[in-house]
Amino acid sequence: MTADGFGSDLFDSANIRLVSEGSMGEAKRRRMAAKSMIYHHTSTLRTNLIWMSGVIEVERRESAVIHPKLGEIRSDAALRRSMQDFPALAWFTKQILVPRCLLQSTVYGIDKITGERTLMFEDGREVSNVVALNRVAIGFPIQSTTAVPWPTYRGYNTPEGRELNESAREAGDDPDDWYVSETPVDVLLSTEIWSSPSILNPKLKRVDRYLPDVHRMVRLCREQAGVYIPPTWLTDDEARKLAERANIPVLN
Repeated sequence: MTADGFGSDLFDSANIRLVSEGSMGEAKRRRMAAKSMIYHHTSTLRTNLIWMSGVIEVERRESAVIHPKLGEIRSDAALRRSMQDFPALAWFTKQILVPRCLLQSTVYGIDKITGERTLMFEDGREVSNVVALNRVAIGFPIQSTTAVPWPTYRGYNTPEGRELNESAREAGDDPDDWYVSETPVDVLLSTEIWSSPSILNPKLKRVDRYLPDVHRMVRLCREQAGVYIPPTWLTDDEARKLAERANIPVLN
């Protein structure tokens, strides 16, 4: 084998063995690194809010975001659980695949005058993907966070915990892969960003080049009060006009 590894009809079995062992060592390191990562799954419907807050927040009883086609969308953690058995948590998983439970959504329409709620869609994967827009996963080394394995957490065996576990398994997920934190997790601790180019076929791809931009946006929002990061679905021109109307600095 030549020094550059090309164009030789001769080979040294010792060199071949060393190369093989080196490759196996690298593969093992990658597997070990993957096991030490946890991911918070979200989507471009909410990422600008995460960058501005700078943390993975614990679940909220109610939050609102603006969808480019559907207008205001509200989510309520109380629809998932009563939040009586254990406090609000930030949720993570060891799996990089989009959790199946996130691919199932129930969508209600709410009358702004009466507050009456009407079921519109239930358990529709395509509807869930359209509502979520592009899926995103933010990866953190486990040891850098306050997250603990869900099976060891005190809420795991409570009535609420058992109900969450059962619904996850029915969807095809393993709740034993989950990690939880009672406190928000700093986005600056993230070391991986994954995103799906397709909305209807959400297959996540790692985009390392975007991670420095994420950290830059988080730092800027901490250093300069009032900075607004527009949703990714706004064009640059729309974002500028929005900033001008609101008289706020905007960061793309």
